[in-house]
Amino acid sequence: MILLVAVALATVVSLLAGGKLRQLAEVQLVQPHLILISLFLQMLIFTPWWHAHGVLHQMTNGLYVTSLALLMIACWKNRHIPGIVLLGVGLVSNAVVILANGGRMPAFLGALRAAGLVSSSDDLGAFHATNSMLITIDTPLWFLGDILAVPKSFPLANVYSIGDILITEGAVAFVVLNMRGQPAPIKAPDNADPEEALSSAMDPWPVERHGSEHRGEREALEAQHLGDV
Repeated sequence: MILLVAVALATVVSLLAGGKLRQLAEVQLVQPHLILISLFLQMLIFTPWWHAHGVLHQMTNGLYVTSLALLMIACWKNRHIPGIVLLGVGLVSNAVVILANGGRMPAFLGALRAAGLVSSSDDLGAFHATNSMLITIDTPLWFLGDILAVPKSFPLANVYSIGDILITEGAVAFVVLNMRGQPAPIKAPDNADPEEALSSAMDPWPVERHGSEHRGEREALEAQHLGDV
């Protein structure tokens, strides 16, 4: 949820700063179907209907890892787009800790309590729909798990990992940078010399320089005219 709110705020701020939704809509994603399939899988496996069927529930961990793998492939193929690399780093961070813990995201009990999601370790059974497990002293890579919390006294109370933060920052960067668009390149005339065009484009005082050149040419012509007379 916090991801959607951050993206919405980034969109509003970008619009106020002169950004255009048209620029964002023109971003060409490579193989976007990978993202759609991944999101569909995650929405499916975390529904009460899915967990009500024991046979399907046994497939949850494998499908969750598959959805993350699809997202990482999509990020790699679109790494040239601003914001995608940071988003991909966050996905890798989450995927690594989930793989290291058998397909589950480890969560700190103190963070779960602070967010109001559980009151004790006995309540975690109702929390399994989110594919979480409690962090213990033996949990591998526990520091990449859900160790951060938005307290229950604040809106959007939940637990988050470092990867979640990076994903959110990447999504915000994607919106802001792509709504700004890319500046149009300087195009020189077809018959222009490349070095001259480059120096002209980098010249901070083009008017004064060209004016001096014209004055020099005019003075030379006047001197030549006086000599002929």
